[in-house]
Amino acid sequence: MSDSSERTRTEAVAPGDPAVDAAAENRSRLARTWYRSRFGVGVIAADVLLTVGLAAGALLVTDGPFPGFAGLGSGVVPLFVPLFSLLGALGFVFTALVERFDASVGTLVRYNLRLPAALPLGVGVYLLSDILLGGTTGDAPLVAGVVFLSGLYVNLAYKRLGALARRLLPASADRSAGSGDRES
Repeated sequence: MSDSSERTRTEAVAPGDPAVDAAAENRSRLARTWYRSRFGVGVIAADVLLTVGLAAGALLVTDGPFPGFAGLGSGVVPLFVPLFSLLGALGFVFTALVERFDASVGTLVRYNLRLPAALPLGVGVYLLSDILLGGTTGDAPLVAGVVFLSGLYVNLAYKRLGALARRLLPASADRSAGSGDRES
């Protein structure tokens, strides 16, 4: 039995094995430059289409409900909040690619993971500004700009909000004991 398990381990590491070759090819696909990969070009094409659609939506945003959804209420958060937070995150994707045009497909996917992270951040910034400005956020273009910037600087905004939360929330014995184990 030990002979068969050793043989299986040796066969799995053999360079001609299809499983090893497939794993190496998947790693090499993510390491390719994005414009030399169909997947990378597809991600950029989807980003461009999403950007154009969101920009067109920003031009056409009204306070009324969407066509076909007349029964739904307008909600707590207006439509411009997710729209501008996604536009900000897409702005980051494109500016990061301008700075590092030869980025790999894996890096491009990592940039695009900021898109879903921008949505709760934009909503949180809007709700916080509603509290700070006293309910005048619906008319304030400043709020739309801040929501856009929160999408543009997702990582920085999450780091700063985390630092603010650590300062504002009282320290507990559990939290201070757990933070001593972590390395910064």
